[in-house]
Amino acid sequence: MNRWVKTFLVTTFAFLSVSGAFAKSLSIQIIQNNPGQDKVWATSYLFEQNITDYFFDAGDIVSSSPIWISDTDEKNRGALKSSLAENRDGGMEVLVRVELFYNTSDSSNPEAFMLDNIKNVKWKAYAVSTGQTLFEGSAAPEKASAKTNNESGLSQFAGLVAYKINTQMKYR
Repeated sequence: MNRWVKTFLVTTFAFLSVSGAFAKSLSIQIIQNNPGQDKVWATSYLFEQNITDYFFDAGDIVSSSPIWISDTDEKNRGALKSSLAENRDGGMEVLVRVELFYNTSDSSNPEAFMLDNIKNVKWKAYAVSTGQTLFEGSAAPEKASAKTNNESGLSQFAGLVAYKINTQMKYR
């Protein structure tokens, strides 16, 4: 084999090995906090997809747990324990639960992709091995305009949430 080809292969292998050593493994779980609703809304799926894509595109190992519809505190704690056990079995390091708080009482179309339907978002990250809280945070969307009160505006806001989560993960 040519010396240059060998050098290229060794360098490529070394780069891939080192970059894999710094990849995080995390699971994202969306919690839909929308009183009175018993089905998962498309907006919750959109948030899950955007946040998962953000971390995947950053080179992390990422999975998602089923979206949870917030109910009683007792059921929410049970869902957390179940997600931690599931992710422990799957070999994940971090579980990030992202809770979407909906405010659809005055909405013209509560089920539509409208940024105005999201009141705020809170997240909490857990070490899967211990269940201990690593960090938490929150964000609220800016007042939506005609240009941002749509799927694109929701995607941008989900990207901002993912960016903030990623920033906190870097400093843990």
